[in-house]
Parts: sequence; C-alpha cells; structure tokens
Amino acid sequence: MECVILSKTRMTGNIICVGAMLTNGRMLRLLKRNGYNQDHDTNYNIGDVWDIDFINKRAIRHPHVEDVLVQRGTYLNRRIEDLSQYIQNRPNVQIWNGSPDNLFDGLLEWTNGGSGYISENGEVPQCSVGFWISNRDLKCKSFHGIRFEYPNQGYGWRSLKYVGVEENVPDSISEGTLLRVSLARWWTGSEGGQEERCYLQLSGWYESLGNLGTPPSRNDYIPPPTEEDIPY
Repeated sequence: MECVILSKTRMTGNIICVGAMLTNGRMLRLLKRNGYNQDHDTNYNIGDVWDIDFINKRAIRHPHVEDVLVQRGTYLNRRIEDLSQYIQNRPNVQIWNGSPDNLFDGLLEWTNGGSGYISENGEVPQCSVGFWISNRDLKCKSFHGIRFEYPNQGYGWRSLKYVGVEENVPDSISEGTLLRVSLARWWTGSEGGQEERCYLQLSGWYESLGNLGTPPSRNDYIPPPTEEDIPY
C-alpha cells in the first residue's frame, strides 16, 4: 500500500521511530518485522512515498494503535514537498486547533513543569498520533532537551519536548503552522514510583507552500485496527 513518511523521532538506543500515513488518512508507525523500531540510518526519509506491505501488530496497548510490522517496502522515487497541504487534504485526519489543552480529546494532564501526559489511572485516547494548529506562536527553549512553549496565560505552563531529527530548529514556530504531535510509549519515570504515563511530544512541523485545495471524498477511510481484528 502506498504511504508517505511524515516523521522520524529519536529514541533511546540510537534508533528511530518512523511515522507514516496511507493515502486514506490512516496513521502508521513503521516497525520492523520483529517489532523493533528502525535503525538510525534507515532509508525512510520525511516526504518520501513508499509502497509497503505490512501486518497489524497483534500485541498493542492503547493508545498506540498505529503500530504495524513492515514485511516489504519499495521507495517509489517520489516525494511530497508540501506536506501541510497534503495532510490537510487527506480524509479523516485528526487535527486539533487552539490550545494544547484540546489535544487528544482534552484527556491530557499537566505537570507543574508544563509537560502533558495521559495516565494509566485516567481515560486513554483512541490514538497516539495527531496534528495540531496552535492559535499562538510557540517559543523554543533549551531545558532537558529542546522544548517549545505555548503561552498559556493564566493557566500554567504548557510545553512540548521536541523529539524530531531536524537539526536547524527555529527560535519560534508561528501560529497556524501544522504540527505533528504524539504520545510516547508508556513509562514509569527514571526512578519509578509513579503510575505509568504517556508523555506528549512534538515530532515535527510542516510549512505550507500554497493554498489548500478541495478535500477528497472520505468514503475510502479504513479505521485503525482493534485488538479483535488484528491477525497476530
């Protein structure tokens, strides 16, 4: 099936998490046949169009329903240059607008330091990947890595850790820019002693190169798999 590579995020152990999207708008996380993430020198590059065969990962834990095991892949020697337009023209793509409090159906909790997360003790969203169009500029700062702050006036700090591979990170990201956001894997913290959480992260952004066209028909949407319909 044809897909477009949308993101590459750095993970511990010099590996890369690769995010993609089918032409029908379904989000994928491209794992190897053995279920592991891609190597740091993977041939998947953002914007590239690939033809892949995959099977749905059987042992999923919500909200990470996008996991698939790639069996075969061929680069089609094509690229999508305006990913912002392409993504927003796809059917059934999840795009949140406004405050980060709206992300993942408003289910996020926030630490005193401004990090968003979902807890195993709370309600879990139906997906771990989506897109966000902020209504304010995001300011870059360095604090335990690169973070982008949202000026949430009067409602506490809001910041997202940047986990992408882009080296030339801007000082700010303008409001109205399409952003890719995701929830990290379940984690208990470096010292343990807390409930499992999935932390909010920013994996990339897409500058529009032109005006959007008319969205296509949404009749070809294939929903993410449930545990009942995953083959193995």
